[in-house]
Amino acid sequence: MLHENGRRFQVSEAVERGASVALGLAISQPEWSGTVEVFKVLTFAETGNKVVGMQDCDSRESALAMLAAG
Repeated sequence: MLHENGRRFQVSEAVERGASVALGLAISQPEWSGTVEVFKVLTFAETGNKVVGMQDCDSRESALAMLAAG
């Protein structure tokens, strides 16, 4: 996905555990020397399609630890 300011957002990884999913997002911009990767952990309601929790993680390891903790 291309943002109007030139940043590109791409899902780099998705790991699902139970009612939660960790999404890796690769973010880049032409002026940057590289890509930034962040993770979000989304927790869904057991029934329905509602997100009931969202956490920011600074690494894949912390996102996976959050998934393991339930």
